[in-house]
Amino acid sequence: MVQIKKLIKQIIGINNILRLRLICKHISGNFLTSKILATEEEYLELHRNYIEKIKDNEFLNKNFLSSDIKFVNDLALITQVVKKDTKINWMHGFILMNTLRDYVNKNKTNINIFETGTSKGFSAIVMSYVLNQLNLNFNIYTLDIIPHEKKIYWNCISDLKNGKVSRKMLLSEYSRYLKNINFINGISKYILKELNIKRIHFAFLDGSHNYEDVKLEFEFINKRNKVGDIIVLDDYTPGKFDGVVKLIEEVKVKKNYNLHILNNDKDRGYAILKKIVS
Repeated sequence: MVQIKKLIKQIIGINNILRLRLICKHISGNFLTSKILATEEEYLELHRNYIEKIKDNEFLNKNFLSSDIKFVNDLALITQVVKKDTKINWMHGFILMNTLRDYVNKNKTNINIFETGTSKGFSAIVMSYVLNQLNLNFNIYTLDIIPHEKKIYWNCISDLKNGKVSRKMLLSEYSRYLKNINFINGISKYILKELNIKRIHFAFLDGSHNYEDVKLEFEFINKRNKVGDIIVLDDYTPGKFDGVVKLIEEVKVKKNYNLHILNNDKDRGYAILKKIVS
C-alpha cells in the first residue's frame, strides 16, 4: 500500500492524459491487458514463425553458439511473444548479448548495468545470462512502471496456464539469473533522483520513448559512465520514435560518443553509443 501511494504521488506530476491512464492501471491492476488475448497455439505459432524467420540470419550464425540462440529463443516464448498488431521481434536480445559480451571481454571488470523498460524481464535475463557465463560480479538495475510482484495478465502463453502471475513468478524457471537483478518500480523522472548508483558501465534504454524522458535517462547515465562504456538504445526508428532519434542527433553534435546504428529492420532500429570523451 505504501508503494502504491508513492507511485500515485509520482503520477500526479505527469500530463493529465498519461496521469489518468497510469492511475487506472494501478487501481485495476491491468497494466498490459485485462484478459487472455490468444490461444496457446497462436502464441506457439508466432514463436515458431519468428524462429524460422531468423534461422539463417548471418549475424546470429556468425556470432552465437547454438546454445545461446536456443536460450534466447526459449526465453522469448514467455517474454516476447505477444498478441499485437505489429510484428514481434526479439533481435535486441542477441544485439545486447553480443554487445555486452564484447564489452566485458575487453574490459574484464565487475559491472553495473542500468536498464529502463523491464517489461517481462527479457533483456535483463539475457544480460544476466552473459555475465553468469563469464563468472563476473555484477548488478543489474532495471526500472519499469509494472511492479515486480504484482499479479497481472502479461499477454503471453503463461496467461493460459497460470492465469495472473507476478513477473517474479513468470520468470521462475530463470530464477538462477534473477539473483543480481534489482527490479525497481516507478517512473524514471522521479526514481532517478533517489537511485544511489555511482557507476554505470553498460546501459539499455527501452522505457518511455518521449524525448524528455529519454534525455533524462541518458544524462543520468552520462554522469556515471566513463570512456569505453556503452549505452544501447532500442527503437531508433525515424518517423515512429522521434524522441529517441532527436536524442541521438544531439549526441552526434556533442561528439562524446561513437555511434553505431543498426537498422536492418525498417520497423525497428538500434543505436549503440560508446563513450570516447568524459
